[in-house]
Amino acid sequence: MTDLNFSLTALFAASVVSLLVTPGPVTLLVLRAGLAGGMRHALQTIAGTNAASLVLIAVSTLLIKGLLVMDDAVMVGIRLLGCAYISTIAWGMVREALQMPQTAASAGGQASTGLVAAPAGFVRGFALGISNPKDIIFFASFLPQFMGVLPSPDHSIALLTGLWIVLDFSTLLLLTLLVRKLVRPALQRSLLLVAAVLLLVIGVGGLVHALHGMLWG
Repeated sequence: MTDLNFSLTALFAASVVSLLVTPGPVTLLVLRAGLAGGMRHALQTIAGTNAASLVLIAVSTLLIKGLLVMDDAVMVGIRLLGCAYISTIAWGMVREALQMPQTAASAGGQASTGLVAAPAGFVRGFALGISNPKDIIFFASFLPQFMGVLPSPDHSIALLTGLWIVLDFSTLLLLTLLVRKLVRPALQRSLLLVAAVLLLVIGVGGLVHALHGMLWG
């Protein structure tokens, strides 16, 4: 590892952590899973989002190397489906949060509320992570800026991918632990509702933007 560019690697790590702590669909889903279903559900959700990241990074790598070309119309179609999916699950989360009794939130969200039945999990985490095609463009434009961490581009991609997964998993896990520890039980229902509403805004906003671009772009 003597050829490793430590300053560029540190910059990559700082950039990834900064991106992860900014509220987005994945972060909101993981936090919601941790509050509604506990750390086991949060870990399952993080594992799902990590698996989705691996798929998206693989696709982005093919784009970077010119081995894959994605038509703009296909991207728009995938984006519409992704935003529609995000909006759908977010609306379900809003309804669940509104129906959750305050007493159940204070008790940690026990099964009588119906909310813990499916707070998230691997499948939902993977589906949400893979449903945002903008991440493909993000990885395809973000990773090349750090391809100099090692002399070999392939080695650089492998290292950056590994760092992304480690930082993604640990940052989301730490955020969930902090929220569960610092947020009082009486406020957890409100936080669940806020996270669900923000996720709904992201989904609907992306859907409107995609439709606008398709019709008038």
